[in-house]
Formats: sequence, structure tokens, C-alpha cells
Amino acid sequence: MPHLSHLGAMPVEEFLRDYWQQKPVCIRNAFANLEPLLAADELAGLSLESEVESRLVENDGDIANWRVQHGPMQEQDFAKPRAYPWTLLVQGVDHFVPAAFDFAAGFRFIPAWRFDDLMISYATKGAGVGAHYDRYDVFLIQGEGRRRWQTGQVCNSQSELATHNQLSLLQDFVTEQEFDLEPGDLLYIPSLVAHKGVALSDNCVTYSIGFRAPSYSEVLGGFADFIGQQLSADQRLHSSPEPQPAAEISAYDIASLRTIISQQLSDENLAQWFGCMTTEPKNSALDLSEEAMDTTELATIIKDAYGVLRVSEGVRLAYTWQGDGGMTLFAQGEAIACPPEAADLAMALANELVLEVADLASLASTEASQAVLLVLHNQGWIYFDDE
Repeated sequence: MPHLSHLGAMPVEEFLRDYWQQKPVCIRNAFANLEPLLAADELAGLSLESEVESRLVENDGDIANWRVQHGPMQEQDFAKPRAYPWTLLVQGVDHFVPAAFDFAAGFRFIPAWRFDDLMISYATKGAGVGAHYDRYDVFLIQGEGRRRWQTGQVCNSQSELATHNQLSLLQDFVTEQEFDLEPGDLLYIPSLVAHKGVALSDNCVTYSIGFRAPSYSEVLGGFADFIGQQLSADQRLHSSPEPQPAAEISAYDIASLRTIISQQLSDENLAQWFGCMTTEPKNSALDLSEEAMDTTELATIIKDAYGVLRVSEGVRLAYTWQGDGGMTLFAQGEAIACPPEAADLAMALANELVLEVADLASLASTEASQAVLLVLHNQGWIYFDDE
């Protein structure tokens, strides 16, 4: 599945050079004739499911009085009359809706390990979630209706927050830019930039595509945990054989610590940990069960050459050549050693997400490639679709 080459009239190369991780930009008509990814009643229905993360924000009174309800929602939550605006926010819609998964895949001009999820918000006129900032980059695409966005100052962990027990809202917000988004318009907001959106119409639908990055503390702590699981408890630090004051931590001790740590900082260790970490499932409750398939059934499907092979919605794939010269494929936090004969198949799945079954005759022509394909399929990480 190819990624976008342009955002509206702007080439992605220009966007990456001039705006990505630097400053907000509004791109008008980035998606001409954008069709809804999901009807409003289907979005509400999705929020009723226990495995779906959702919130309902009611803008009743002053900000301090706004109410937040966490899903799963109940049908009566949408039936009760309200004399005030409200917003439904549903996370990870790309995990459940193929059209949302495919739409988000267009943004793979950003490294896939950065991708977080696609959220859809439905708002009535006047609704919003207040001025805030996120620690991830976000593309805001107007799906239906109109929404006014304001962007402001760059924030950090010291930025003062307003008093609210459920919403992390800024105490002070300084408007620097303002944009009224129509269907198909896109607003990009870098990490830490304050922003605030208010629906200008009923049936206001916004698609939010977020790109995360682990913090330094997550990197260092996560890698240390990963390495710790590989080492034996029998391996212990030695003290200096030379006499020294009892309370002194010597240069020998520090050098020993540096040696132990540096020995673990190989490219292979880093790549194996990073691949597992960045493909860990965002939603552990996601049902990926798939009826097991054997080589005979697989051969029949490939011979028929009909339909497509899809990476399952919500599944994260990555690969690396770092290590002993071979490929490691990562799926949902698991590392799979890939024989050379399966490398082309693994790369095609991870990069393209959707393959024509007709192409499998060449990509899965060996026993090794078929074995990898069956492992992925029988784990529910890929599936065949007749569409």
C-alpha cells in the first residue's frame, strides 16, 4: 500500500523539510472528496465495546465543571437530552475498521515505529476538550462539519495546568494562529505545541493521526529491562583486588561498571530490543484469532490467486538486518528469525501492509517463506480477504 506523495498540493518532501517536528501548518484541501471513514452511529456503536478505548466529554458550565466519562459507553449515554455541547472520542479506530487502517497507512512517509493510532472525535456545535498539549505529533484532518483550531505556545512539563481531576488543560493559553477547518483540510501540530479546537457545527468529525516517540527514560529503562532478562543472575560485579579505603567507590569499580554496560550496547541488542518495543500491541484486548491454516490450504489459496493478503488491523510489523547478517521480523512485540528465502515476503508485508494474492506465487515460493507466512497467519497477524 503506497504512502502519500503529497498532502494536497504540498509534496511530502517539502512538509518533512519545513514543518515536521518544527512548526504547525494548515494544508487546505489536503484530501479532496474525503469520504467518511465511519458513520456517526457506527462510531457510537464502537464505543460500546469493552476492548475499545473511548471518552465522552460534556462541556457543561465552566471548564472546572466539565465532565469526562470513560467507556465502554452505554446506549443511553447517547439518548439522554443535553442542553450543552459534548464530544465523543474513540481511540485506535484503525484497530477495528479497515478503511481507517488504510487511511492511516497513507502517512507512512513517517517511520512506522512512530505511529500511535487514529482517533475519531464526534462533536456537537461548541464542543471541545480545552487548551492542552500532547507529547506526540498529530495530523488533524477534518472529516465532516467545521472546527476552529487555535495553536499557541510551546509547552513543557513545567507548564501550569488548570484545576481539573480528569482533563490536563493549560492554565494559560496564548493564541498564535487560528484556522477554521473544512472537510478535507489538514492541520499538523508538532509535539508540545499548545492547541485548542472548538466545533463550529453539529456533526463535527475530526480524524487525529498521532505519531509517538519514546522518552529518554523509556528508552534507557526499557533497554535495561530487556538486557536484564538476557543475563544470568550468576554474573556478578567484582571489586578491585588492590587495597583501598572501605567506603571508597574506586576508579576500578567505575571502570568495571562501564565495561559491563558497554558490552551490552551492541547494534544487535539495540535493534532486537527496539524492534520488540516499537511493535508491542497498543491494545492488548484486540481479538486477533484466526482459523489455523496448513500448507495444503495455503497452496490452494496461492494457486487460485484471488483476493488480497492484509496485515491485520492494529498489528505492528517491523524488521531489521542488524545482527549476524540475517533478518529479524518483529510482530506485536515478538521477534521472528527470517531465513533469507523469506526476506522478500517479510519486507513486502511490513512495508506495504496489503499484497495481492497473485503476487504470493513469487514471494512465497519457498518452504521457508511459506512457513513464515503460516506463522503470521495462524497468530492472526495477517489474513486473506476476498475484497
